Amino acid sequence: MLTQRKIPAFAAAGWYADPNDHRCPHDAWLEVLEVGEIGEGDRQAQRKTTITIRLLGAYHDGHIVFRYSGVTRYSLHTSSSVGGVGDWLRDELSASGDGLLEHRITWCRGADSKSEWFIEAEDVSYEWIPTKS
Repeated sequence: MLTQRKIPAFAAAGWYADPNDHRCPHDAWLEVLEVGEIGEGDRQAQRKTTITIRLLGAYHDGHIVFRYSGVTRYSLHTSSSVGGVGDWLRDELSASGDGLLEHRITWCRGADSKSEWFIEAEDVSYEWIPTKS
């Protein structure tokens, strides 16, 4: 297990929490959620879970990609996915007592439809991919 885990630099950057910055995930839309179980060993029996989330940025001029490696737990609760999970409303990235990273994400689609996601992983990365013009 990891010890004294630090939050990744992107999560503490000013632009990350600034909805006016095109790289900020606030109001972005989910495009792809991928959960993988990568096998290792002779029979591929040693499994490691990975999660990738790809978002269309709020200004529709780029994509945001979160990649989680060494996923130990995750929960995706969605009250309704008719029409999608909605806008990325807010998120919180913190270090657990076990030295892992915990990412809590809230999505909102109208007043009555909220989704709560939780991902615990050894590592998380962020990538901004601007749309080519």
